[in-house]
Amino acid sequence: MSSHDEKIHSGGGYFHMKGVALSILVMGISIGIIIIAYVVFGHIGPSFSAERINTQQAELRQEYGLPMREVIRNQTVLLTPPSLRDINQSATSG
Repeated sequence: MSSHDEKIHSGGGYFHMKGVALSILVMGISIGIIIIAYVVFGHIGPSFSAERINTQQAELRQEYGLPMREVIRNQTVLLTPPSLRDINQSATSG
């Protein structure tokens, strides 16, 4: 038998599995932290991002002296990417 076979049969050949076990433990702890953060903060959703963008645009318009624009509050419009908002819907459906 080779020395490799002797290690396995003697019970001492599983020292390299400590790294695997440690990796699985770290991944489990990371997933646990993510779940706890989700429970504590909850689902933020797209409305948070839209509100943040509106706040930033208002601040920048005031800082640089640009004219104020209407704030979009319609959720269906906010969920549509800005590049697709101006496309005529009748052109795409026919």
